[in-house]
Amino acid sequence: MQEGVIVLAHGSRYPKANQEIFQITEQVKIIGGITSVETCFLQFGQPTLPQVVEEMNRTGIKAVTVVPLLLAVGSHIQEDLPELLKEQKKRYPHMTFRLAPHLGADRRIAEIVIDRMKQGSEIKHEF
Repeated sequence: MQEGVIVLAHGSRYPKANQEIFQITEQVKIIGGITSVETCFLQFGQPTLPQVVEEMNRTGIKAVTVVPLLLAVGSHIQEDLPELLKEQKKRYPHMTFRLAPHLGADRRIAEIVIDRMKQGSEIKHEF
């Protein structure tokens, strides 16, 4: 069965911010050795989840795992994403959809915060 992964972010009104999400997706492809990985946004960015699912369907993907790049449980995790995936399942009943856990309180995020703290010489703004 052909499988695909969707890296889902909230999205920003600032295109440069959304571009960083595409960069993360490219890193996932390289590091994970996964070829069928796409980016989508809940708000303020393109493509949307329905647009990416439609494209995956066209290319023969039968199972989709959505990985939300969201830090905390909120309405997007508890309500919006499950509802969006139910809508996609109705539209594409032959496809399987899975929602991976959000980023959450993962130790690796704390390690990134500590690493950034150590980069004091690279501080962008002082107030």
